[in-house]
Amino acid sequence: MKKKILVRGPALSQTGYGEQCRFALRALRSREDLFDIYLLNTPWGGTNWIFEANEERKWLDELIIKAKPLLDSQKQNPQMPLFDISLQVTIPNELQKIAPQNILYTAGIETNKACAEWIAKCHQFADKILVISEHAKAGLQTPIKAQDQSGNELDFVLEKPIEVVHYPVKTVEVKDLNLNLETEFNFLTMAQWGPRKNLPNTIAWFCQEFHDDENVGLVVKTFAKGNSQIDKSFMNNTLKEVVNNFPDKKCKVHFLHGYMNEQELHSLYRHSKIKAMINFGHGEGFGLPLFEAAYSGLPVITHDFGGQKDFLYAPKKTKKGREKLRPHFSKVNYDLKPVQKEVLWKGVIEPDMQWAYPNEASCKTAMREAVKNYGLLQGEAKRLKKWLEEEFEESKKYNNFVESVWGGKVFNPNSVNVEELPKISFITSVYKGGDFIEGFIEDITNQTIFKDKCELILVDCNSPDDEEEKIKQWQEKFPENIKYIKLDDDPGIYAAWNLAIKESTGEFISNANLDDRKSPQFAEKLGKFLYAHPDVDCVYTNNLMTKTPHETFENNSSNGTTYPAEEFSKEAMLRGNPPHCMPLWRKDLHDKNGWFDEEYKSASDWDFWLRCAFAGSEYKKLSEPLGLYYFNPEGMSTNPENKKWKRKEEFGIFKKYQKQYLEEQE
Repeated sequence: MKKKILVRGPALSQTGYGEQCRFALRALRSREDLFDIYLLNTPWGGTNWIFEANEERKWLDELIIKAKPLLDSQKQNPQMPLFDISLQVTIPNELQKIAPQNILYTAGIETNKACAEWIAKCHQFADKILVISEHAKAGLQTPIKAQDQSGNELDFVLEKPIEVVHYPVKTVEVKDLNLNLETEFNFLTMAQWGPRKNLPNTIAWFCQEFHDDENVGLVVKTFAKGNSQIDKSFMNNTLKEVVNNFPDKKCKVHFLHGYMNEQELHSLYRHSKIKAMINFGHGEGFGLPLFEAAYSGLPVITHDFGGQKDFLYAPKKTKKGREKLRPHFSKVNYDLKPVQKEVLWKGVIEPDMQWAYPNEASCKTAMREAVKNYGLLQGEAKRLKKWLEEEFEESKKYNNFVESVWGGKVFNPNSVNVEELPKISFITSVYKGGDFIEGFIEDITNQTIFKDKCELILVDCNSPDDEEEKIKQWQEKFPENIKYIKLDDDPGIYAAWNLAIKESTGEFISNANLDDRKSPQFAEKLGKFLYAHPDVDCVYTNNLMTKTPHETFENNSSNGTTYPAEEFSKEAMLRGNPPHCMPLWRKDLHDKNGWFDEEYKSASDWDFWLRCAFAGSEYKKLSEPLGLYYFNPEGMSTNPENKKWKRKEEFGIFKKYQKQYLEEQE
């Protein structure tokens, strides 16, 4: 069953926390089969919101609108939680108790440790904590000196479970950016203006080192509080004040201001005149621009105090064959010292916390060496890029995040190897199917995984047609995969199905009607989904529908017409039979809920699915059509002559389970 999850965070903010929140939402979206997602957008300081009218922004707006009536309802009755999980993308002192399970997702703090108030808030409100780097984890787990009520000093330690989840590598199509750069070799630094980022020193050290070099430039991508013209004017004046300290310099300083979308940013990292990224700040929770630059193949110059250590070090085999982490960037030295007084923030940044202070001489040397020996730095960047593309691959990181939120192992159907799949047994009854048997068996044996992972069990109910000869010809081709059972009389379709299931050796079962057809990927796709979702007992799909016999799935005249299949609910099951003719289910359902009732002529499958549903079984509908249903006018279910007894049979089943349903609602 899906879990209702409320994401509370600055999803629309143009900040690192904004991107962190959007990553969380994208990861959850990758498994909408597990989560029903709602969004409470919060501000982050005075920063601007993203304004792009793209598909993601539309989806975020829809999540916000979807959440509002539930949030309003919860305000009126706070004792009645309407969400299973709250995921709060924020700092600990802004945590709230919103749901039975409350998860904090934070960048932590860029200093060497957290404060006592943060630890206390985590203990009070968080059931679990997710952080974006090992640095953030270590900061939260560092013991804090505190006093108890008696004034005794003790170590205050975080005791809540904490896990690291990383951002993924993104594939972004780049475009030409007209930057009007006068210099061919340019460093790039990117940060919001403020004490932690150390931009004044970064610019000053560059100007000092390349004072007489007219061929080297520094591109400063920055802002103070937003993308307004006022902010741009302020930043222009601020930068001029720094640069004017070097009136005779020949090197160039270029200023970029304002919001850049994802494509523009990645185009900046890959610009032919941008040669290296530098960061001489005091610390990073993760260092998203550094990460983006690294997986774009741009060489990086920085220190290793902070979250960037998680992705700037990569394993390399030693002569003895062991793997050892080594830096794939130009590393500058630093000293740990107390944070600056102007950044102190009660309950967040305390006087005893420390920052990294990069060594001026080391920074200058690293920049100079980058220009002199650029090939070496570029080679390290290429090796790092390759490693990041593998280790920080998007689906892998999405899955890591989902498992952390879900609280256990989850399977992704797209990552399931065919070798992992259990056997799938196709079952069918054979009666007056001489016109269809050849196409039917060909259809089943054309399944992509038939030979290695499937079996077909045909129960011949004493059919008067010539199916036996044709079946045995196919048996010779697939002796290990096709089982044929010939009966002396006709016990009915559901007795034949029960017999076939008892003779089957597969863990998954699918019934197959002689006149219907399947996509060659039917078994593989449904099998992967069922294997990947141990909480789901039966999976079914939309099916195309045709009135023309003998059509294949690939070549049919349906024109997209589908047999109506509703999303699973008990109400939907009472209205009809959503699994209909092509479900895939777990064989052990029969151990739990019995067999198909052989008293019914045409609706025993509906009775069985209802029986399982009211016993707590979970069903899942896949939207992709993977079957072709033939509306056979002579079929048992479609022949008008059978309407009277068929309706009586179905009404009896409906009344039985409607009673159960109404009792549950009382």
